[in-house]
Amino acid sequence: MRLPLWALRWLHKRELSRKKLHGGRLHSWFGDRILAKDLWLPTHQSLARAWLVGFPITVTPFLPLQSVFACIAALAVRANMLLCIGLQYLSTPLTAPVHLPACYFVGELVRGRSPSYVWRGVTEDTRHLLTGDAVTSLYLGGVVIGLLGGVIGYAIILHTWRRPPPRKTRSPFPTGNTDPGSP
Repeated sequence: MRLPLWALRWLHKRELSRKKLHGGRLHSWFGDRILAKDLWLPTHQSLARAWLVGFPITVTPFLPLQSVFACIAALAVRANMLLCIGLQYLSTPLTAPVHLPACYFVGELVRGRSPSYVWRGVTEDTRHLLTGDAVTSLYLGGVVIGLLGGVIGYAIILHTWRRPPPRKTRSPFPTGNTDPGSP
């Protein structure tokens, strides 16, 4: 996938091209990884890696600086930076009523509690949800959901993404007879 010409010109005017970034402050801090095309172009490999490292960071409840951790993870595995940062907006106060109970429920199940007991505790007796034991279940469930969701999303993206057809290359030598004097 290529950017349109107007977008490339706009980036070049603002000195955001690979040539201008080479040797700059970001390049000196991160090296050639900051210039890798996988960080910025949406290919099926880079998007799958972004989901693999970005989703567990998203699901971890109450993690401060999620976008910073997502950028570091994207640089480490050459994942798509934009998807890693975009995934962090899935854990907002608007999604907390779905996100946090799911993490708590899975955490309690992993710790060996009965699903009916956990459901009754969540819906009827909510006093224990403010204890340290509940926080342990919340984070444990976040880790389990994050890892499972990351691996499943990685597999789905890799297996369902349509790969572009291979480019047809022309032979440097003509295939037909180009000699005008031959029959």
